[in-house]
Amino acid sequence: MNQNKKISGTLEDYSLKPVPLSERRSWVSLTIVWIGIAVVMSAIFRGMMIGLGLGKITSIILSYVLGEMLLVGIMGLSGYIGARTGLSTPLIANFSFGRKGSILISLSIALSLLGWFGVQAAFFARTVQYFLHSDFSLPLFSFVCGVIMMIPAIFGIRGLSTLSWIASPFVILIFIAGFIKSGFHFLPAQTLISLAQNHQPDPYPITIGAAASVVAGGFIVGATTSADIFRYSKPKLKNIFGAALVAMVVSAFLHLVGSVFAMNTGLYHENLPELIISPAYLGLGFIGFLVLLLAQWTTNDSNIYSSVLALNNIFKTKRWLVTIGAGLFASVLAAMGILERLELFLVFLTVCIGPIGGIFICDYYLLRRLKPSGLKEKDIPAVNQKALGIYLISVVIGWVTSGHPFTINIFPFSIFAFNGILSSIILYYVIMKIFPNKEKTNGSKTSHRNL
Repeated sequence: MNQNKKISGTLEDYSLKPVPLSERRSWVSLTIVWIGIAVVMSAIFRGMMIGLGLGKITSIILSYVLGEMLLVGIMGLSGYIGARTGLSTPLIANFSFGRKGSILISLSIALSLLGWFGVQAAFFARTVQYFLHSDFSLPLFSFVCGVIMMIPAIFGIRGLSTLSWIASPFVILIFIAGFIKSGFHFLPAQTLISLAQNHQPDPYPITIGAAASVVAGGFIVGATTSADIFRYSKPKLKNIFGAALVAMVVSAFLHLVGSVFAMNTGLYHENLPELIISPAYLGLGFIGFLVLLLAQWTTNDSNIYSSVLALNNIFKTKRWLVTIGAGLFASVLAAMGILERLELFLVFLTVCIGPIGGIFICDYYLLRRLKPSGLKEKDIPAVNQKALGIYLISVVIGWVTSGHPFTINIFPFSIFAFNGILSSIILYYVIMKIFPNKEKTNGSKTSHRNL
């Protein structure tokens, strides 16, 4: 019995309660975890798109600075809430949106991340197929790859940290080698831009603002849910922003690697496996193949880890059991090929995530409702209708300014994910100041004041 309790304790990860200060980890340890999360093939994809779309290295770097710095801000502010409270994103959502309201938030986060898990599991399987020139059944092999990729996440932050320590340095070194080998012999800028405009089904971004939107939108889910990792940090703002900055610098480097690859070859992002593995291009062979696998694996375990934290807010059971169930579910979807055809749906989910972070930030930093001393379970409302209303309005604002169905240049750089964030911060602050919550204290109603 004691042995079973010990195993269960090892696999638990404070998903339903605050992380005690005695369990907090060092700045270096969490930075390595975030580097592992930032080492993702989608960063290379986005870099290739931006490289072809802008065609000039100065414009490319400027777009990276704009997009990554916005992410550092959201990631640091959201992460500090996690460090101060010790709570995961879904539990923080309870205090902002209410018990029932947070279910919608948790489900949005979980589906978004499980969607990306399924897509990357299928890409993982295709990478193996390309390298081995095999005729494996892709649906079955996608399922197997998904199951294998979820295993480290069963062990929570311990599994993520171990895998990141192993994978990240190796992956970064290999990308540096490929970066140096490819050189800076670029195709003419106009040729690159023409390729970007002719990409099907969707042209690549050809303005700095649009490129910054690609950079920022690609990591917005991770930035908004950064409390899931930073709840293991000591509550020191400079350390959290330092870890966020290091992770985003790594992300910017991967974007740059992708841009250089595309600008040298004129290849689209779909051709990345051939570009890295094939002797006709970088010719990294087995080493390149290994890079692709490790980069996808570290990111995908982060996806399922945060999605499980969200699901744990709905299904009150052991986190490792939820991890297995969610991993199997996402692996089945990957095998069915459904998630690979849901790009528009995933874009919509990305729009849905941004305003969550905006309301968290407004709640904690501007209204000061989420001080650790004020986070008492008995104070959680059933539903915060004002928060849910502002959230839905901000989702609509983000959606209609994302190019679906048209683009409205209201906020800086037209970053649709941040349009929703800025909207939620402004609208929630105004509404809460005009119509403050009324709470019952000792049987009487009082206006809610800063804690």
